[in-house]
This record gives sequence, structure tokens and C-alpha cells, in this order.
Amino acid sequence: MKYTYLAILFFSILGMIIIDWRYKLVFYDMPKPATRAIATMMAILLFVDVVGINWNIFATNPKYVSGVFLGNPNLPIEEIFFLFLLCYFVLVLNVYLKRKLKNV
Repeated sequence: MKYTYLAILFFSILGMIIIDWRYKLVFYDMPKPATRAIATMMAILLFVDVVGINWNIFATNPKYVSGVFLGNPNLPIEEIFFLFLLCYFVLVLNVYLKRKLKNV
């Protein structure tokens, strides 16, 4: 149970990579802007996470995470992968919808 969430995140990221590769949406079409966009959004969301943790808004149930933390017991390594997945998904969805609506 300890690594289930991490495994689900890896599986989901793999699915996003396959979709991106199949339709040449983000990293397979424009890798540098995609990297900058995802890194920027991840930095902003990570900052919000840290602020939320310091204000005791966010907490982590250690039962469901791997046990590898980033300086704080409420900031597990899974959070980085979740933020990457979230940003990647939004960027892929954005590019896909723009292309679809352009062809309508």
C-alpha cells in the first residue's frame, strides 16, 4: 500500500507521454516551451504547497506515501510527480483543444 500512489502516478504519467507522443502535442512538438511552461507552473504550485503546509492547511497521511519526504514530513516525493502530472495534463489538454477548435 505504501507505493501504490507512486505507482499510480507513474502509470498516469506514462499514459500522458503516450498520448503526447501519439498526437505530437507538447514535448514531441515543442519541447523547450513545454519544459519552461511545466517547470514554471510546478514552481508556482510547489510554492503554494509549501505555504499551505507552513500554515497547516495541507497535511499528508504517511500511510499512503512512500516515506521519502522533501524537507518536511508533509511534502512527500509523490507531490512532485503529482504536480508534474497535473501541469502536463493541463498543457496537453490545452494544446489538443486549441488544435481541435482551430479545425472546426
